[in-house]
Amino acid sequence: MTTATTILDRATDAEGDQRVVLWNIGWQGYLTLLRVRGERSVPRMTYLDGSVSLVSPSFSHERLKELIGLFVMVLVEELDIPCIAAGSTAYRRRAKRGGVEGDQTYYFTNLDRIRGKTKISLRRDPPPDLAIEVVTTHPADEAVEVYRRFGVPEVWICDQDQLTILRLQLDGRYSPSDRSLALPMLTSAEIHSWVSRTQEASDTAWVKQLRRWVVDVLVPRHRDATK
Repeated sequence: MTTATTILDRATDAEGDQRVVLWNIGWQGYLTLLRVRGERSVPRMTYLDGSVSLVSPSFSHERLKELIGLFVMVLVEELDIPCIAAGSTAYRRRAKRGGVEGDQTYYFTNLDRIRGKTKISLRRDPPPDLAIEVVTTHPADEAVEVYRRFGVPEVWICDQDQLTILRLQLDGRYSPSDRSLALPMLTSAEIHSWVSRTQEASDTAWVKQLRRWVVDVLVPRHRDATK
C-alpha cells in the first residue's frame, strides 16, 4: 500500500484542532488505522473516497461538543422523548466509500433495532437520526458528505457563531432548515443561544438554567404541538 501524507489543514493557534489528511488510503488501510488506534478516542477519523482525515480536537472543540450533548439529553429527558445516545461511534460502509465519527450522534427511531447492541454495522443496522459536528478550525464538508451517503436524516453543524441544521431531502441532498427534524420544537437559533453562552459559573449552574427553560418554555410548546 502506497501512502502519500499531506498536511492540508492545521490550526495556526496551538490551542486549535490539529488535523492531518492522508491521501491514497484504501479501505483496508483505513481499517488498519482504526485497529492501530484501538479504543482511544483520538485521533478522530473521517474516511471519504480514499482519504483519511485525522483530527485531535482542541479544548474549545470539546467544550462545545459536551455542551451540545448536555443540551440534547436535558431536552429529551424533560420532554420524555425516547432516545439512544451513540456518542462518537465509528460508522463505516465500504460500499459507500465512507466512514465517520461524529461529535455526537443520536437515535430517535428504530430504537428496537439497536437497543442492547454492543456494535453497530450499517450493513444491517440503521444510521443515526441525528449527527452533530462541531467546527472550530476546519469545515465539516467531508463528514457531511459521508452522512449524506449513509442517509442520516439530520445533521447539526455548530461553530462559535451559529448552528446550522441540515435536513436530508427526497433528492438525497441536504438543505438548511430553521427547525430540527428530530426535535421539531427547537429552532437553530435557540440551540445556539444556549450552547454558546459564556459560562460564568459552572456547567452545573448552566444545566439548571437550561432545565428551567425547557420546563417553562419547551414543555408547553411541545404539549401544544402534539395535541
